[in-house]
Amino acid sequence: MRPGGGAQALITSRTAAAGEPEEEQASLFAAPAVPVPEPAPSDPGRDTAARASGLRTTAGFAVVDELPVASVRLVGVLPHLDRPFEYAVTPDTAAAAAGMRVRVRFSGRDTEGIVLGRHERASTDRALAPLHRLVSEDVVVPPPMMRVVEEVAARCAGTVGDVLRLALPPRHARAEKSDRAAAETDAAPGVDPPETESPDSAADEPSVDAEDATVPADAPPEPRPGDRYPGLGALLSRAGSPTGPVPRATITLDSADPWTTVTADALADLDPEQGALVIAPDRRDVDRLSRILTDRGIGHEILAGTEGPEKRYRTFRRILRGATRIVLGNRSAAFAPVQGLALVICWDEGDDLLEEPRAPYPHVRTVLQCRSHEERCALLFLSASDSVPLRALTDAGYLARLDPIPAPVRTVRPHIVAMDQYLRDREGASGRSRLPQEAMRVIRRGLERGPVLVQVPRSGYVPAIACTFCGTRAQCPHCSAQLSIAGRSGHLHCRVCGRREDGYRCPECDRTQVRAMVIGSTRTAEELHRAFPDSPLRVAGGAHDTLADTEVPSDAIVVATPGAEPVPPERFAAALLLDADAMLGRAAFDADVEAIRRWRNAIALVRTAEDGGEVLIVGTATLPAIRDLVAHRSGAFFNRVLADRQDLDLPPFSRVAEIVGDKDACRLFLESTELPDGTDVFGPVDLEGPDAAGRARAVVRLDPRRSRELADALRAGVSARSARKARGSLRVRLDPPDVF
Repeated sequence: MRPGGGAQALITSRTAAAGEPEEEQASLFAAPAVPVPEPAPSDPGRDTAARASGLRTTAGFAVVDELPVASVRLVGVLPHLDRPFEYAVTPDTAAAAAGMRVRVRFSGRDTEGIVLGRHERASTDRALAPLHRLVSEDVVVPPPMMRVVEEVAARCAGTVGDVLRLALPPRHARAEKSDRAAAETDAAPGVDPPETESPDSAADEPSVDAEDATVPADAPPEPRPGDRYPGLGALLSRAGSPTGPVPRATITLDSADPWTTVTADALADLDPEQGALVIAPDRRDVDRLSRILTDRGIGHEILAGTEGPEKRYRTFRRILRGATRIVLGNRSAAFAPVQGLALVICWDEGDDLLEEPRAPYPHVRTVLQCRSHEERCALLFLSASDSVPLRALTDAGYLARLDPIPAPVRTVRPHIVAMDQYLRDREGASGRSRLPQEAMRVIRRGLERGPVLVQVPRSGYVPAIACTFCGTRAQCPHCSAQLSIAGRSGHLHCRVCGRREDGYRCPECDRTQVRAMVIGSTRTAEELHRAFPDSPLRVAGGAHDTLADTEVPSDAIVVATPGAEPVPPERFAAALLLDADAMLGRAAFDADVEAIRRWRNAIALVRTAEDGGEVLIVGTATLPAIRDLVAHRSGAFFNRVLADRQDLDLPPFSRVAEIVGDKDACRLFLESTELPDGTDVFGPVDLEGPDAAGRARAVVRLDPRRSRELADALRAGVSARSARKARGSLRVRLDPPDVF
């Protein structure tokens, strides 16, 4: 059949069905509306370049002579289509190169893709479609970064397209145009560099005393907090080296050493042409470090997900073209394309804010490990408390543990006391209350020297209540969510469905009396305000706004939830850690480790004992987690945690994956997926909760030395399920933080 015959036959069939006269139909058959010449050897219907290279293409476009085939990785396609596809390069897209954004037609839709490379010949005999449009000539994903993206996807059993969506901010045309103009202006030969302070201008300023201005030539340099960790200097000297082993280390900082100061000193020691990336969990942490770098005159950029799309893409382009080599950010900045990357620093790796909530759910630690391997950049983890994954990596030899030079305990941390049996017996009945007299004395002494921090586990008034007689948690009879008390009125209400429960009866013992299981920050602030009416009171965290560091009065009491504590310029004079037993009682297998991390982050905000700083922990003093806080740099607790987890085959001594979804989907996935031999399968079991109807959860576990086998098997199972268009929703996640 000649080209166009099929379309003409379709038109004829439609007109006949509409009841048109046969004469018109006959005329359509006799005389085609568009005459189509017979193909001739000299006019094969293909472009000359395509014919010369033997390239098969769809009709209607020309291709370039040189490297006419482009390999493209598509973004946002289904899992079974997560592979490179080949397209023909047209003259309009001749500038396409590896790492550039393009638009292609895929499955009838305009789809975004990243060019992987250009080739002379196609690897398939199918006709190639053209590159629809070259979005930008910016190389947004260089080849090393593409290898990082592929490695992250393989480790997390995800798709490369999903990781690319995490790594690349959405393009903003106005931001790109303005930044491109700024780059051309900076590169213009006649543009003067930014003005710097000259000796003449400095002479016009008010002078200082000669004794204060004169520094002896042989005077020793002022000691820095990072100098207490001898291995840090060796790591920085090897950062960015093209040969030899790549330095990777972890440092557990003493309370006297602010992480912002240690990080700023490390960045200042780098060569000007070396790049650095600093990741912190919270935007406030990033801003604190940014202020210190600005005061020191160290140029940097902040790449954070909280910024608008235009500002974020403008910052991304400045980093991409090397306008700045020091980048600060939170989770979204882990893929920042820093030029000449030599050092990567991550603060507080154990914070759950560094867990990516979007597929394929990579932890920032995983992304930074892949970048360190691919780009040969030094990797440094800073924290106020030990971390189980980092301890495991240290024991495996992947990370070096950098301990400080021994120093008197009073000079490196505050005086830490737990409310033990002796203190409780000395007070009598009040010693067993939530706020004993010893806590009031610590607050009173602290207010004489500065602000006082009071940390409570939960926000609100009374966020959790239970039956007074049997201790059963009070739950909403309609949606099964927890009941709470919002204020002084004392009414029980549900925070999920909003119902008020005036006639509550315990489902176990049929009693009506309830008691508070946890006291929130609002109720704690009320009690402290009655005890200290003359002291300013501030509440941070939860429903309350965040409290800026500069808004803390020098004689204030700050009640905060974990992670919401401000950092006063002169630090807190004292800290009170309330409801320690409630913090340790969370329904999680790592509740004790997480509690220690939150407590040590709060202790790091208190002055040293030499400057009068003190901390009181109100809880059961004999618990191992609380005893670890009192001891200085004792590894006994974490050694015990690692030994217990090894005996129980818990992470990090096993690779765990969680499959959550509809019951049938979860069951069929486990039946159809070929898991490696020796994989332990737990479940599926029905989920509980107001929104868990018809959903199930399964957990699979394997030896960590075979983790890649497990990831590949789950990845193949998800792809096969996508190809079959299986019904039901399903989520597969490796190493979830709350799996047990």
